[in-house]
Amino acid sequence: MITELVNDSNVQFLDQDDDDDPDTELYLTQPFACGTAFAVSVLDSLMSATYFNDNILTLIRTLVTGGATPELEGLLAEENALRGGYSTPQTLANRDRCRVAQLALYDGPFADLGDGGCYGDLFCKALKTYNMLCFGIYRLRDAHLTAASLCTKRYVITNPPYELLCTLILQSEHG
Repeated sequence: MITELVNDSNVQFLDQDDDDDPDTELYLTQPFACGTAFAVSVLDSLMSATYFNDNILTLIRTLVTGGATPELEGLLAEENALRGGYSTPQTLANRDRCRVAQLALYDGPFADLGDGGCYGDLFCKALKTYNMLCFGIYRLRDAHLTAASLCTKRYVITNPPYELLCTLILQSEHG
């Protein structure tokens, strides 16, 4: 569930478990970081940025849709379906585009960084080896308190410092 806020300061009332200071900026609060709150002021900022730089809209579209083109959006809106077709060099070239993905750190190409690796090492390996650009670390909040399947609160740490550990290590695990 996403809640739209008319007044940014009302974000303090969304999560009763969180003790946010009423003077805390919207973007520093837990509901905003977890993606459960959206404020009109954020949309205003995006629209003003788009006015001064028309490439911002393309960047936002790529982040939200994974690179869908306006033609594809129109096709989906009109016919509400995708039909298979022949693979031609042109269609294959269209599929070779930027994508947004969430990758696990415990298996796959980054498994060696999943246990105690630093974000800077992850960023460098992803960029040098796989031509991927990491935006941040995705974590589940309170995952250590409940079963992993029951934990639904999540947040993203964007552009963390180089030395930030990729995975959360609890103080009790160190002994």
